[in-house]
Amino acid sequence: MGSNALINKHIDLKNKKILIYTGNSFGLDARKIMSSRPKTADGILRYAKYNIVGLVDSACLEKDVTQILPDLKKKIPIFKTIKNAKEKTLADILIIGIAPKGGKVPKNFIDDLVWALENNFDLVSGMHVSLSLYPKILKVAEQNSRKIWEVRIPPDNLPIASCQTYKIKKPIVLTIGTDAAIGKLTTTYELVKMARKKHNTCIIPTGQTSIMIEGWGIAVDKCEGDFMAGAVEKMILEKEEKENPDIYFVEGQGSLSHPAFSTTAIALIHGACPTHLVLVHRPLRKRIIGCSLLPVPNIKTVIELAEKTVIPSFLNTKVVAIALNTKGMTDQEAKNIIVDIKKETGLPTTDQVRFPEDWTNLFI
Repeated sequence: MGSNALINKHIDLKNKKILIYTGNSFGLDARKIMSSRPKTADGILRYAKYNIVGLVDSACLEKDVTQILPDLKKKIPIFKTIKNAKEKTLADILIIGIAPKGGKVPKNFIDDLVWALENNFDLVSGMHVSLSLYPKILKVAEQNSRKIWEVRIPPDNLPIASCQTYKIKKPIVLTIGTDAAIGKLTTTYELVKMARKKHNTCIIPTGQTSIMIEGWGIAVDKCEGDFMAGAVEKMILEKEEKENPDIYFVEGQGSLSHPAFSTTAIALIHGACPTHLVLVHRPLRKRIIGCSLLPVPNIKTVIELAEKTVIPSFLNTKVVAIALNTKGMTDQEAKNIIVDIKKETGLPTTDQVRFPEDWTNLFI
């Protein structure tokens, strides 16, 4: 790698003008085919505090992000090309805002990313496959001395977990799911929004989207197996020493029920030693995402499995609430399913985006 290449260099996104790039995945038509693909863009648009000046999507028919995400308060324009967005906004950071299966950069992204590097953009990527492994991208980054922040690359010298977070006698709330890509990040941030009104909170970012939002963190699914739980433990212990928050919220990953992503879910449970679990469920999801052979398991089955997975077992950790993702349902349908699941489980249940409830008293 040439000396001019600034690969995997953290980029402070404050005081920057930022574009989110989604290829052709952000629009309503695209979401009918693959609704979860632009979830990184969705999370950043909802929760990041920095200056997002536009979104670039070549196929999106909508002109503004609020036409797709109506819960957003700020209107952000959608452009067809990075060039047009650059001319209109003078942006200097380009964030890749999709989470494709397998984490490879789509081939049709390459030329656009090269153009961005040639025109004074630094890049932020959460892809599993590093941008620096694409010779064309690496060459242009070196030639133009541009930064590429690969947020998924973990730090060196991660510890092996040893249940040290158990010694923190504070609430550690972990979101879990009946499936992957179901709304754990959104639920985590909505819970934090409520708790921050009265308490000093800390989010533990464990995936690419939350790392981009918070500006720090470790993508647990990119760590070697023996160190995944240790990465979670490390983040919590370091924040306890430096910031001493009242309550921790750990962003969940994967699902114990998913054949591909259960290892990450287990690592989060063992590394965090959570005191409370919040289960995220999407009623309209009938089959495990990416694995139609498997049905989404019954909520009570997942609750039992999750509670038994927590170590040390004497923590007696319980699922204390059910957060539903009722996207695709009418308000009345959503209200009906909330009532049904509340009766079935005996637990507080709502869709925290549609019908927010303050659950902080469940944790403290």
